[in-house]
Amino acid sequence: MKEAKLYRRVGDSLICQLCYRFCRLKNGESGFCKVRLNKDGKLYTLTYGKISTLESRPIEIKPFYHFKPGSTSMTFSTYSCNFICPWCQNWRISRALPEGREVSPQEIVDKAFLYGDESICASLNEPTLLYEFLLEVFRLAKEKGLLNTMVSNGYSSILALKELKKAGLNALKVDIKGGKKTYEMLKVKDFAWKTAKEAIKMDIHVEIVNLIVTDVNEDQIQEIVDRHLKMLGKEIPIHFTRYFPAFMHLREPTKIETLEKAVELAKKEGISFAYLGNVPGHRFENTYCPDCGEILIKRYSYTVLEKRIENGRCWKCKREIYGIW
Repeated sequence: MKEAKLYRRVGDSLICQLCYRFCRLKNGESGFCKVRLNKDGKLYTLTYGKISTLESRPIEIKPFYHFKPGSTSMTFSTYSCNFICPWCQNWRISRALPEGREVSPQEIVDKAFLYGDESICASLNEPTLLYEFLLEVFRLAKEKGLLNTMVSNGYSSILALKELKKAGLNALKVDIKGGKKTYEMLKVKDFAWKTAKEAIKMDIHVEIVNLIVTDVNEDQIQEIVDRHLKMLGKEIPIHFTRYFPAFMHLREPTKIETLEKAVELAKKEGISFAYLGNVPGHRFENTYCPDCGEILIKRYSYTVLEKRIENGRCWKCKREIYGIW
């Protein structure tokens, strides 16, 4: 165990300040996530260095489409989560407690260089639960010239986000679960939008993803699009991705027609960059210039086939394209 950061004492309890749950813990109690423990008046993290996955992956798989397209990222994860989503695509680690040997921050950075990665990515389960470890990894990676990214449910506290930014966080992909009805079903507030908005204010690159889950949030696309425009603006990319049956929610995969309608609606309402995911070869995997309609990045699944962005602008009409290129 390693002493955690971001907590305060209130009477005979500790309040964890890592995420919006703000769990209040008496001695011997752990938080909702089960990996932050009050032991004799100190908060400890059980995840430090406990890595469930460590491998080089395309940045497009996150999905990041406007952040170093065509590059790879040393991707790692820990265990557990601060949400319980019945359709979780990574439930084998999000529902497990830490195990195995401890990996050092240096090992992750060294492996990134070994594989020629341009960035580090904390992903797969909720990376906020690896907070203390992330601070060290991000600082070290930044010193060595690597970029730092996270794939998150957006439930980290703003205090945690600020410290991650200071440590070197460059890009954040926020997973929007659905509209208010979906968040109510998960028994959490929809703070992910606020987190994304604050990240943009901190000059962190942001992209949004919404997994459209059969019989859960298919009827909430308009609400998501409206909220996106209100909170984040038209230039922040949004990805609508296809669900496949997993964990406790064994329905049919999302209909491709549903995904297409979501992308078309987003574009019609004014979002400049809307994508469809988990359908290899679909035209909505590509990046188009919102002004002249030219294909700027042509993709097949997680592979970039062609890239025609010059100095952050459309090669043809010179429109500025949001992203880190």
